[in-house]
Amino acid sequence: TDDQLQAFLRETLPDHHFTSGQFLSGFKGKTMEANEHLFTIASQIRADEALSELVITTPAKRLMQTLQATPGAASVVEAINSYLGIYGHLGYSLDFAEPLPLEDPSGLLATLKTMVSDENYNPKNHEMEATRKREKAMADILELLDGLQYWQFRFRHWFTHRFYFIREEVMFYLYQAWPALRPLALELGQRLKDAGTLPDRDHVFYLRFDELQEAVAARKQDNAVAELRQLAEERFELREQRKRLHPPGTVPYDASADPGVKFKETQFVNDPNSDTMIGVPVSPGTITAPASLINSPAEFDQMRPGSILVCPMTNPAWTPLFAHASGLVTDMGGILGHGSIVAREYGIPAVVGTGTSTQRIKHGQQIAVDGDVGTVKLLEDA
Repeated sequence: TDDQLQAFLRETLPDHHFTSGQFLSGFKGKTMEANEHLFTIASQIRADEALSELVITTPAKRLMQTLQATPGAASVVEAINSYLGIYGHLGYSLDFAEPLPLEDPSGLLATLKTMVSDENYNPKNHEMEATRKREKAMADILELLDGLQYWQFRFRHWFTHRFYFIREEVMFYLYQAWPALRPLALELGQRLKDAGTLPDRDHVFYLRFDELQEAVAARKQDNAVAELRQLAEERFELREQRKRLHPPGTVPYDASADPGVKFKETQFVNDPNSDTMIGVPVSPGTITAPASLINSPAEFDQMRPGSILVCPMTNPAWTPLFAHASGLVTDMGGILGHGSIVAREYGIPAVVGTGTSTQRIKHGQQIAVDGDVGTVKLLEDA
């Protein structure tokens, strides 16, 4: 789909530096709908000066509780709960051991705070600008193509536009299983904790199926399994340690030399001594701005309006951050990744798959992103 259109553009018009993203920006999908819904809540809050001040000054972790206790905020609380009912299942990762926004909405509320404070933000403006750029790119390329190449482009563009958004739709519906899976698993975890087999209910995610069967059988006899408690604790600690590691782009490491693998590469190997990083150009345009380095949902409140979002990768739960981003840089990703699709919807320059951007770029550092050629230039330090 998208990569076929990209290949056609490079082969047919190599000197014009067209990218598939130029012809896909500004189309609305589930992610854009989610942000528009959140913006409606932000607008509702902005209309009340006292409520707006309360939201801006209250830490995201305490915001929901504070709103629930505030006279006159009932409609806002209802609106947030309605939003969570529709989009709160969109997890921060595919690992359902991780809490959902439905359970811990602090990341989402951090973005809502930013929307309230950023009076210049309006998603309709992003959509209109992205559409304008797409229509201009279409007019430019159609002047350059004729005959068979014209129809080849038309078909590839239609085919890509028809199907490329499906990945986002799949993720939206796939995550709907998480609110059913997690409560079941956590209830089992709580029972095993009460029996003495687990130190915490969340440790249920660190036992295998046969081990859980053993733990359940022991619980029926009012017994605990000390070995499983220790095993779950060890695996939890191991996972926390592994979170600090940076995985290679391919396994084995040298597999990226294979042309068939390189075509789908999701991480580039960059020279650590160069001030220019290369990656995959997935959304056209150039931007120079400070970086907002966001490594996890716990840091969503560090996102600054107008900055370039720098992160390991994104998924649907990260979508609200795009509302305030002027560009995107990720460690991992490809042309059909979530961040790539959303960046095109918003019409912001994006370079993904840089490998080590989160390790080399500092929060607040000035960087230049070129989404046409796939480069990220590191400028002065923060």
